[in-house]
This record gives sequence, C-alpha cells and structure tokens, in this order.
Amino acid sequence: MRLAVKKKKHKKRQKPIRTEAASYDYHLPVLGEKSVELLINRQDGIYIDGTLGGGGHAALILRKLDSGGNLWAFDKDENSIRHCRIKFEEELNKKPPRLVLFNCGFEEAFEQPALAGNFSGLLLDLGVSSMQLDTDSRGLSYRVNSSLDMRFGGSGISAEDLLNSLSEEQIYQILRNYGEEPRSRAIARTIVTRRKLSRIRTTFELREIVESCVPKPQQIRTLSRVFQAFRIAVNRELEVLEYSLRKAIEMLAPGGRIVVISYHSLEDRIVKHIFKEHAIKKGTVDTSNTVPKLKLLTTKPIVPDDEEIGINPRSRSAKLRAAEKI
Repeated sequence: MRLAVKKKKHKKRQKPIRTEAASYDYHLPVLGEKSVELLINRQDGIYIDGTLGGGGHAALILRKLDSGGNLWAFDKDENSIRHCRIKFEEELNKKPPRLVLFNCGFEEAFEQPALAGNFSGLLLDLGVSSMQLDTDSRGLSYRVNSSLDMRFGGSGISAEDLLNSLSEEQIYQILRNYGEEPRSRAIARTIVTRRKLSRIRTTFELREIVESCVPKPQQIRTLSRVFQAFRIAVNRELEVLEYSLRKAIEMLAPGGRIVVISYHSLEDRIVKHIFKEHAIKKGTVDTSNTVPKLKLLTTKPIVPDDEEIGINPRSRSAKLRAAEKI
C-alpha cells in the first residue's frame, strides 16, 4: 500500500517538469520570479542584466518595466547575443527600444559614465548556461570532447595555453584556490608530466589526466572542480565579480538594488563579504563614513525549492543574495 502511494506522488510530479522545461528553449532562469521581484522597485528605471545567457531573466525583467524602463543586457558569448536578437526581435525594433544588447563582459557596464547615479538595479546570474554545457565547443564541459578554450569571449589566454605554459606550482594554485580540489598537487604534477610527451589540447585529454589521479567513485566531482578552476582562471571571474560589485555600489542610484545568483562557495563568499562590508550596522547611524551604504534584502541566501530543482537540477547549488543602496 505504501509503494502505491509513492508511485502516485512520483507520477504527479512528472507533469510540471515536462511542461515547465518545454517553455524555455535555451536556458532555465534560476530563481527567476524571486530574483526579478527583488531587483525591480521602479518600473521606469534603467536595469542591467550582466549575464544575459538565453534571455530568461531578461524576459521577466521586461515584463515588469513600463514604457519608460530600460534594460541593458551584457554577454561575452556571441551565440547568446545572436539567440537573443531573435528572441527579442520585436522588443529591439521598438522606437526607442527598451532593450539594448552588448556583446561584452558586464564589467564594461561600469565604464559608462551615463550610468553613474542613474541606474536602478543589477542582476548577475553567475552560472554557465545549459546550452553552453550541453552543446559545448569551447571546453567548458568535461562531457564533450572539444578544444580546451574555456573563454567566454574570443580574447585572452585559453585554458590550453595555461595548461601547457604554467609551472606545476601555478597549476596547483589554480586547482586549490579556484577549484578547492583536495588532489590539486597530484593533478598538477601529472599535467606537467603528461605535457612533456605532447601538448594537451582537448577536454578529453585533460579528463584522462584527472581520472588517472582519482578513484573512480570520486571522478565526477573532481572533474567538475578541475574544469571549474581553469574556467575561473581563464575568465578571471572572481576578480571581475569583485570589481563589478564595488563599482555597481558606487554608481547605483539611491534605492537601487543588486541581486546576485552564485553557484559555488568562492563566488558566494565574495558577494557576502562585499555586501556585509557596505551594510549599515544595526542600531548605528554613522554619517561620517563615506563608503556607500547598503540595506541587506537577504540576511541568508535564498535557494531554489524542491520543485525548481526537480525542473532544473542545475539550479541545486544556486544561492541568491540581494541588497539595496540607501
């Protein structure tokens, strides 16, 4: 009798999974409704979607804005920009358009003097999109055999360059600091030994090296950490995140908001630290401090519920933090 009850519950859950997943053709926006609810507190503001991806969050933001609102959306990935030009064709053809697309990193938004004191919110979803992972040709996924590029854009040093030129100690530091990988030393040593035979060029070559250092039950988690570490190093993700958050706080209009969705402890730690550093301490009114002040909108990170994880398993590790400039 208990088995029958469990089976019935399982069947009921399958219907929304298929229905919801089918409504997005590129990337499921993680914590979509909640992130946009926290982001927008004026419908005529200028907002930045720093990680456009498939446009899932952008679509939700545009629904909340009135004719006076504007969304500036950034992405280094040309495929993302190309996809969203089609997805938002009608919106982009409006006179004047409410949406502007930028094929560059979100850090470049804060080089725009026109935004200083005038923009109302920043949304960063720091995850790699499902499309990038499932149809990867740049080495972001250990599941797809491709060149070891890992660059979100077309410029800069590739993962192949790093793997074949850095010292063993430098590779070890990348794996330890950006991947928090327990076997960093052994993997770094094996990479240096292996590249003496021939240049390491593909994801499967790197995967083979990692698997040779790790017991089979632990290989998947280790591969995830290793590929994450080199991706972060190639794209300087943590440095860019810290720089952008500090500039955003400085340039944000009073009442403006920052919402960040992170996927691993390194990112979340930076967001938490910077928000806390700029937050008003309870019970104090310090007018002498010239550092911009924030009000935390999330004392603890918001995480996806079981229903969202069932629809989009890649959302499992997401943490959302939000703050408002006061």
